[in-house]
Amino acid sequence: MLKPVCYKTDEHRSYLQALDDFGITQLLAKLSDYGEQQEQETLAAALIYQLTQSINAELIANYSSAIAKNHQDLFPELINQKFSVDLPDDFPDTAKTPRFLYGDRLRWLGSDADWGIVIGRFYNFAPHLYCWSWCYLIWLSKDSLSAAWTSADIAWEEDLEPLEGESVYD
Repeated sequence: MLKPVCYKTDEHRSYLQALDDFGITQLLAKLSDYGEQQEQETLAAALIYQLTQSINAELIANYSSAIAKNHQDLFPELINQKFSVDLPDDFPDTAKTPRFLYGDRLRWLGSDADWGIVIGRFYNFAPHLYCWSWCYLIWLSKDSLSAAWTSADIAWEEDLEPLEGESVYD
């Protein structure tokens, strides 16, 4: 039996998920040896502030243009960091726990066009995130828009959300 989403709890989980998705959790973990929690959070805020102040808009615009033309190899190591697409040596120990389970009913974030049930998942390098992430195989509902031409689709974890009135944390 499905339980309704507890919005307070769901918002808290969404907040924690956002911290993780945007690398704040990892930043705080790296700062864990530097003082108390409040000092670590202040240091993290200062580092984020310094980063945002030092962003070179022209370099980012040029890099975005190069990505669109599949020429990102033209940029220096500063922005074109080497990210390994090899499975991490310590997999599965360092893999983030999957957010969704088999049988969860999900939809694409903010979309009412496509939804379905998780029937599989795999850990894959996500080039748009520059890291490894969970990708899900979704068996589409027969009422989904895309069901007219396919029965299943894949989506990255951050592109999915539970269907309204359903919780993946029961």
